[in-house]
Amino acid sequence: MRRMAVVSALALVIPIALSAQTKAPSLPLGAGRPEVPGITRTTLKDDAKSTVTRVHFKPGAAEPPHTHPYDVIIVPVLAGTIEFTIGDKKVTTVKPGDVQFVPRDVTHQLKNTGAQDFELIAIALK
Repeated sequence: MRRMAVVSALALVIPIALSAQTKAPSLPLGAGRPEVPGITRTTLKDDAKSTVTRVHFKPGAAEPPHTHPYDVIIVPVLAGTIEFTIGDKKVTTVKPGDVQFVPRDVTHQLKNTGAQDFELIAIALK
């Protein structure tokens, strides 16, 4: 009976531990990216050297954790209260013109925690 309880407990813990080690998916910055409710993307430029995208977040809208295969520069257009995690760094407020650097293949995510819309420009350096 005790052995069965241990086996059952391991069956629950091992999948959780494995899922915690799963790398966040790599997503394109512009075209081809899955839609997220409350987030609107407008591609301003996309060529062999860079992609420039305007991203609009409604209050409460959140990106899932993800990575990109290239460096990304994030520049807020509107001030906002956010949760922006880049690796182990967390940013909670930004103003227009603040610059955040997201290195390639680093897991990051952003959520608009404020009551107002939030908007940024994302520049991917390919």
